[in-house]
Amino acid sequence: MDKAPEPPRSRGANFLLIGAGTMFTAMVISGFLVGYVIDELADTRPFAMLACGLLGMIGGMMKVHEVSTAADRYHARQAEQEQQAKQTDESA
Repeated sequence: MDKAPEPPRSRGANFLLIGAGTMFTAMVISGFLVGYVIDELADTRPFAMLACGLLGMIGGMMKVHEVSTAADRYHARQAEQEQQAKQTDESA
C-alpha cells in the first residue's frame, strides 16, 4: 500500500514569516532614529530616543504577532481545503 506523495504546500505564508524579523528590526531602528532626531532638535538627550525606541519595539512586536497570526490562519485554511478535497474525492 504505497501512498501517493502529497502535493507541495504553498509557501506564501512562509515568506511572510521570513520578513517578520526584518520588520521588527526596522521598526526598532526607525524608532531610535526618530527619537535621535527629536533629541537633537529639542536638546532632550536621551529621553526621546529611549521613548521612541521603546515604541518601536512595541510596534515591532505587534507587527510580528499580526504576521504570524495571519500565517497560522493561512495554514489552517489550506489544511481545511485539503481535507474537504479529500472528502469530496472519497465520496465521488
